Amino acid sequence: MDPNPPRRGRGRARGGNPPPPNQIGQPRGPPPNQMGQPRGPPPNQLGQPRAPRPAQAPPRRPQPRNVPGQSGPQSVEQVTSGLENLKTGDALTPIGRGAVRGRKPIENTYYRIERPESSKSSDGKLGKGGQEIQLTSNYFPITTYTDWTLYQYRVDFNPEQDKVNIQRGLLGPHKALLGPHIFDGTMLFSSKKYKPDTLELTSKRNFDDEIVIITIKFTQTIEKGDHASIQIFNLLIRKALMNLDLSMVGRNYYDDKAKINIPKHRLQLWPGYETTISMYDSGLLLRAEISTKVMREETVLDFLRECADNRNRDPQWMVKFKMGVIGSTVLTRYNNQTYRIDDVDDTSSTKSTFKKRDGSSISYIDYYREKHKINLSNHQQPMLVSKKKKSFQIEGEECELVYLVPELCTLTGLTQRMRDNRNLMNDLAVYTRVGPTERISKYNNFINRVLTTPKSAETLSQWNLTLSNKLVTFNGRVLTQETLQGSQIKYPAGNTADWTSSLRNTAMFTCAEIKQWVVLGPQSNGGQVRLFIKSLLTVASKMKFNLPPPEIVDLDISNMRPYLTTLDRVINQMNPSFILCVINRNDHYHVIKRLLCVDRAVPSQVVLMKQIEKNNMSVCTKIAIQINCKLGGAPWRVVIPEKKMMIVGFDVCHDKQNKNKSYGALVATMNDSHTAYFSCVQPHESGQEISSYFAMSIAKALIKFRSINKELPNSIIIYRDGVGDGQLSSVHRTEVDMVKKTCKDLYGEKKIGIAFIIVKKRISTRFFCRTPQNYQNPPPGTVIDNTVTDPTMYDFYLVSQNVTQGTVTPTHYNVIVDTLNETTTTCFTPGILQKITFKLTHMYYNWTGTVRVPALCQLAHKLAFLTGQSLQSAPNPGLEDLLYFL
Repeated sequence: MDPNPPRRGRGRARGGNPPPPNQIGQPRGPPPNQMGQPRGPPPNQLGQPRAPRPAQAPPRRPQPRNVPGQSGPQSVEQVTSGLENLKTGDALTPIGRGAVRGRKPIENTYYRIERPESSKSSDGKLGKGGQEIQLTSNYFPITTYTDWTLYQYRVDFNPEQDKVNIQRGLLGPHKALLGPHIFDGTMLFSSKKYKPDTLELTSKRNFDDEIVIITIKFTQTIEKGDHASIQIFNLLIRKALMNLDLSMVGRNYYDDKAKINIPKHRLQLWPGYETTISMYDSGLLLRAEISTKVMREETVLDFLRECADNRNRDPQWMVKFKMGVIGSTVLTRYNNQTYRIDDVDDTSSTKSTFKKRDGSSISYIDYYREKHKINLSNHQQPMLVSKKKKSFQIEGEECELVYLVPELCTLTGLTQRMRDNRNLMNDLAVYTRVGPTERISKYNNFINRVLTTPKSAETLSQWNLTLSNKLVTFNGRVLTQETLQGSQIKYPAGNTADWTSSLRNTAMFTCAEIKQWVVLGPQSNGGQVRLFIKSLLTVASKMKFNLPPPEIVDLDISNMRPYLTTLDRVINQMNPSFILCVINRNDHYHVIKRLLCVDRAVPSQVVLMKQIEKNNMSVCTKIAIQINCKLGGAPWRVVIPEKKMMIVGFDVCHDKQNKNKSYGALVATMNDSHTAYFSCVQPHESGQEISSYFAMSIAKALIKFRSINKELPNSIIIYRDGVGDGQLSSVHRTEVDMVKKTCKDLYGEKKIGIAFIIVKKRISTRFFCRTPQNYQNPPPGTVIDNTVTDPTMYDFYLVSQNVTQGTVTPTHYNVIVDTLNETTTTCFTPGILQKITFKLTHMYYNWTGTVRVPALCQLAHKLAFLTGQSLQSAPNPGLEDLLYFL
């Protein structure tokens, strides 16, 4: 550790001798930004500091502040005109389930939404119906834990110490005085009340003998049962994990000694663990989940050289490098820290200098040589920039920039190109796709390792924390399998929730009328295109979809400009109801979709030539279904008895090219069979997930519902995807309140029943059912609403899919608003909501099986994804009644 680690400065890295123009020897023009355009003003002219510093300890954290939420507009007109003024962050009070950070008392980081009245009784969220099934989950009961009162202290070091390990080392000589304690770098927790309330201790740093004064100041008492005590248990279990000889990467622990090398793809897999202690319906539980970190053997410098090698063929090679690096996560092996790359500063290099604590300047080359004994091989590589995350960001406060050396940064995770490589993904699946029996074995090995490692066991014993070595078991319910309806026939979804064979020879529920449609295909492969169309018409006729022969236009599909000219001419001359475009390059997809979904309003299907060549009947079936859906038809339905109900799905997707822009998509049903739809998209700024435009979209959907049905719906069920625990309060204060205000404007004094349900897919909970021989995945329709659910929430888990390889991931549903029983004739018990949710997982028409989330959520995700990845603009309103994005 440098005895005087560099402080946050206010200036850019000062170059000694500036690096050559492009670091690789090319003449320098104006430095491009990450999108290849001339670079704008220097960073802090845009409100960001210019302070570079090498990757090391995080800065001192600012004091969090509580900002009161703002009241929403009073009318739909005000919603439309004033929503952009509401700052979502003002309403955010984060929920902490992990490490405790910050200078405020710990309880200020905790927020809970009040549980809906309909579920406040002891069994208010328990559903009924279905067949009971005994389940096991990846939770270990905590059988005993401390009933002591805990005392919280703030710890300051003078001079300031950035490294937590250094701080812990300075506290080490005072163990006898401090007793058993937990220290997280800012706060110290002890069962011992120190006297006086403010202690001043002195320690000497080992590497330079500098005297450091430690001030320990009492801040508050934490009583048993406080939420803060749960967070302290999480610190405690992390402290125990530190003694398992694991490497901390990011926030999780990984076993680099058990890494799996895949030299064929230059990858390493590090097995690890994710842990969380929380209070659940059955008491305090430890959730343990196995995790795998994908480590790439190549460094960022390797990738830079790969891009530079193509500079003669690709003049935009630096832009390609930046687009490949910005947004990725890298690992610095010298300190096992992960950083998200936010920019590349090609005006700086490792020769550039920064100021150390003592005010002296040092280059990055010398810094890494002196501190880490690393000699950099390339002195002309550009610097990577990472914005240092803070637990609390005060509006207007400058964020700190960390400068990283590409040569020392190992790339992590998989690129999209890697994900598209089927061979690579199959090779990874051998190690990452873990079945139920093997996963249970890994859980047991983990808990035994925690309980039998002496230092880890001693840490738990000091705090009277006793973990059971048995996974929790309880009863769930399996809902009755659904029956699907075609035009004149009903057929079961089946125990595996797959009705592909039933659909192929069954009339679809409703079939759209199509008078004229056009196929644009390659002139050189005209015969194959016509054979494919013949198969497509045959498949459509079996499903009683009257698809007439199309007009086929042959052209050169390799050049996009004449392709688009031909499209325009076809639309102007023929006015087709539908267009099928054959392409041979994936990037042509975005151009075609922008023309047909933004500039024009023509439903379309884009098919790769390699799919045409296969002439596969399954592909033909899927395309026939999609053509029907995109024109307003519906291949099947499930029965939802409640009348005059609108069901809504909402999701957010980020723009691929502009990281600060997102699109929120809403899809709503418009009839009692829930087979007619309305959709709209709103842009979000600054990459936000919380939508201040949500009410505007709801208002549009309600007005559309009224225009079709001559009246507003009696009830609305909203499934909101893409929200984490830390955003629940903001969703409640922003989106829910605005929806209520919008409904009041449209309904007046008439009551409207609303259920607002948060849908969470990225969860670590897993469920298993036991057979005499081994463990298996639960069947589709398995509901869990007890034992491992949150006692403060109206929540449940649903396993809706059948998985034959690996372990199924359930979906977590949290009902944050439920007033359905106030206005509807049906008694909306928890069981009814669970059944409706399961029914809706059958209604995604791109798949003849169930999906993980209600179809409305999946459709909203599909629309947001199309807009963010391809259209990058709001779609043409002429398509809002059709599933053109399917």
